[in-house]
Amino acid sequence: MYRLPAGTPVNEEFWIYSPELLLQNYEPGQTYSVVVIGVDSEANKIGFEATAEDDAGNKVGTFVAGFGGFTQILNGGTSITHTALGSTPIADTGTVFFFSWIAPATNVGDVTFYTAVNTANGNGNNTGDQIHFSQFKPGTLGVGIAQNEETQFNMYPNPSDGMISISNTFKSSTTAQVMNIKGQVVKEVILSDQVNSVDLSELKQGIYFVRIGNNTQKLVIN
Repeated sequence: MYRLPAGTPVNEEFWIYSPELLLQNYEPGQTYSVVVIGVDSEANKIGFEATAEDDAGNKVGTFVAGFGGFTQILNGGTSITHTALGSTPIADTGTVFFFSWIAPATNVGDVTFYTAVNTANGNGNNTGDQIHFSQFKPGTLGVGIAQNEETQFNMYPNPSDGMISISNTFKSSTTAQVMNIKGQVVKEVILSDQVNSVDLSELKQGIYFVRIGNNTQKLVIN
């Protein structure tokens, strides 16, 4: 991949998001899972820092570090970052950080999540490193997207080369929709068994969202 000079940021879409808040806004006091991804096949270290802010720029809510010791909170929980352990990519193409965010106790209006991800080549200086900025506002994909009966499913492997399996808890046939980062449906698949093999290898490399009913999960195709 072409790398811009060190210090030149790149804006990315959906490098930070909350699966539960893709289609709806937050509820005060509730806890939501948040995901930060870093995709760079040339990086051997990937770090990040994330915050959540209201429209006035005030940091709101409280972050909670995820499992495995890969993340840690900063500034009393108003921001979150990686640990030394978490900076090692988990796949050849990048990594994923999982953690939680507790919404403020009262409604503070619109909230936007911000992250800066550093994909570094580990040469001891910033030569060849790349900074990526991304942001996410709850309900981004909810506008104009119909919601169906809620279902639960697991999807693996993820990241994937396009061949995935979807296991579900529903018994009757249903439709899985695959959306790009703009919320456009690029493929629909009919699921009938509890474990389905799905071929998405015709899709370009990138970030997609698989939705079944009200349950939406991110899929990285590399």
